[in-house]
Amino acid sequence: MPTTARPRLAILAAAALGLAIALAPGRSLAGDPCDGPEAIGLLWLPANADAVAPVPAVIAVHDAVGIDSRGWRYAEQLTAAGIAVLHLELHDTSADGAGPAPDDGAAAPARLAAAAATLAEDPRFGGARLGILAFGAAGETALRVAAAPGAGEHIAALVLLYPGCATLPATEAVSRSPVLLMHGDADPANTAADCAGLAARLARGASVRQIRHAGAGYAWDLPPSGVEEVVTMPWPGSPGRWLPVSHRPAIAELSATQVAGFFARRLAPAR
Repeated sequence: MPTTARPRLAILAAAALGLAIALAPGRSLAGDPCDGPEAIGLLWLPANADAVAPVPAVIAVHDAVGIDSRGWRYAEQLTAAGIAVLHLELHDTSADGAGPAPDDGAAAPARLAAAAATLAEDPRFGGARLGILAFGAAGETALRVAAAPGAGEHIAALVLLYPGCATLPATEAVSRSPVLLMHGDADPANTAADCAGLAARLARGASVRQIRHAGAGYAWDLPPSGVEEVVTMPWPGSPGRWLPVSHRPAIAELSATQVAGFFARRLAPAR
């Protein structure tokens, strides 16, 4: 039976590795015992975080299925480059973890904007440059926040992984942050023509680099939890439609390196 990633299992796996633990994604920023990034997401810090301040940071924005193992490889590469990573769920998931609870469309951008503001105010990251790494359908929210007055001022770089190029709206406002758009050439939700069109729209506001991986389909970076597991993911921008996922380990490793290199260049302290 096709399955989707379960965010709660991913958080428990992170705990076993001794990483910072996130509180439930539905918790409010105000009034929590800890009002910092650890209260709203799963925080990975580079080894030199205590010695070097402020530390640049990336918000890894996970899509409707919640935090899953796609983010681990990217976080390993980014923290090795001296960049902190905050894994963030955009949606409250249902009690059994089967899918997102409905919202009014404003909750996800508000959650991401609040996370960016929290990082910007934290003394470990205050004044440092922030980036957003968006998985799948989370790309739409990332673009909206990066283009918004106020919240967008914190964002210095944006990476969109297989965002559903055809269904992303052509917003009147575009981000002025450099963008890396990455997708596979075997992905029906991110065709070459559709992603070229998206790149052209984004280029109205900032520089855009587009990478198309040969042989990669949708979510090539999501490993199955079992040898015989068949994974499907929601089709970005098309409610009720699902995409098969075929893990490509070599491409996943390459894309993590490319993403880390992009952020390392864009988030380096200004000279």
